[in-house]
Amino acid sequence: MGLNLTSEFTGRIAVVTGGSSGIGRAVALELAACGATVCSCSRTGGTDTENYGNGKIINAVCDLSIPGELAQWMQSILDRFGKVDYLVNNVAFDGRVDFDDANEAEFEKFIAVNLRSAFLASRAALPGLRAGSGKAVVNLGTTNWMLGLSPFTLYSCAKSGLLGFTRALARELGREMIRVNMVSPGWIMTDKQLTEYVTEQDKADLLRDQALPFLLHEKDVVPVIKFLLSRAAGAMTGQNLVVDGGKLMQ
Repeated sequence: MGLNLTSEFTGRIAVVTGGSSGIGRAVALELAACGATVCSCSRTGGTDTENYGNGKIINAVCDLSIPGELAQWMQSILDRFGKVDYLVNNVAFDGRVDFDDANEAEFEKFIAVNLRSAFLASRAALPGLRAGSGKAVVNLGTTNWMLGLSPFTLYSCAKSGLLGFTRALARELGREMIRVNMVSPGWIMTDKQLTEYVTEQDKADLLRDQALPFLLHEKDVVPVIKFLLSRAAGAMTGQNLVVDGGKLMQ
């Protein structure tokens, strides 16, 4: 008997960090469309509620690099709903910094946003995950560090640590039936990437190096995240799924 990966999200509580744009926004929209209540936060987004039929997105302003703000936001979710069914640690900072120019403050920023926030959010959400039904965490990684790209040494330090965090936490929480997995996208053509970074030569290089000859967008990543959150992936934990059109093949 097949699983309905839409109806199972109805009435569930999902937390998505960095949900104002890019992949995080796309995930929040999809889960809300499936009937979930999505608690989303970003550093620059507004505080409002968007309704989507049986689901909704509750937006909040929260700087996840500041531990106190993150803890307060997560506690407000637990106070209101008493549980967390799904946690998507999506927030990221992928600035370009040449190693010669790197300093301790920049290193700390990369770690705080890309790695420490996942640790703090997961720890703060744990009572809610234990009380919830979904019991699934998905961390958003990247293929960047697997390819050894430049100038991403600081970014790679943080994102590669996220894989170790995912696997160890999956082992630690597995006995409680809480699953922890990771999705590592390649270069996804979000509005930010297209506006700030992607050149026509970058596009040509991707189409040359990927096995699949098309540029990837958020819609190509969201179904994989949704799958890992769902019961269809109920026997999967500690795994890292790469979504990059076949540029990196593990």
